Amino acid sequence: MLDGKVALVTGASSGLGYQFAKTLAAEGATVAIAARGIHKLNALVSDITENGGSAFAFSFDAIDPEAPETLISAVAAQCGVPDILINNAGISLPARAHKASLEQFEQTMAVNVRAPWQLSQLCAERWIETQTQGCIVNVSSMLFRRVGKGVSLYSMSKAAIRHLTASHALEWARYGIRVNALCPGYIKTAINADFWETDQGKAELAKLPRPRVGVPEDLDSALLFLVDPRSHFVNGEALTVDDAQSWAI
Repeated sequence: MLDGKVALVTGASSGLGYQFAKTLAAEGATVAIAARGIHKLNALVSDITENGGSAFAFSFDAIDPEAPETLISAVAAQCGVPDILINNAGISLPARAHKASLEQFEQTMAVNVRAPWQLSQLCAERWIETQTQGCIVNVSSMLFRRVGKGVSLYSMSKAAIRHLTASHALEWARYGIRVNALCPGYIKTAINADFWETDQGKAELAKLPRPRVGVPEDLDSALLFLVDPRSHFVNGEALTVDDAQSWAI
């Protein structure tokens, strides 16, 4: 499905990004994977290549405002300009709204909003110039529309991503560029796996329509739907994949 395409995935050293990279590579894309943990990326490159795919690792710190330009230039030089951009890198710094610090605000917005905005703009400029019908998937969250306590900064940033998605889709559709958002619910990864075994985690599970959390593989079909060229009429949308969890928050 993606033979001949170059896909850039940020935040690919673990969790969702790690799975996204493997999924896109399995569909034939050359995958450029980016994150701060380059040693973890090298392990992912080995995994993908051993399974017949093609992948290249790039160091990327989303907090650095110069990093997006450096990343896109490096990927273009080694793999070609990406045809697909998956803006997955993100952070969550839990804090009650009245206790969140300016530093936490700035870090959250830098990683979750500014970096995707910059990377999208850099790719779009190149696509418009070369008349390439590129595709962007911004990873938002079910919290873009329904908020939770203690994560106001994260919720705010993911709501911003939803509007970033719609705004870019509106302006770039005339060039054949598609921009959509993938909005996961609770997904178990290495970062949060222990939490779901605690009393608090079990209490949260009990509130859900089905007392379970997803795994990264549960997002595969949604991701592939959004990047599939046959989905050319899907643009500016936010696809929530959460097993109805957001309605229980």
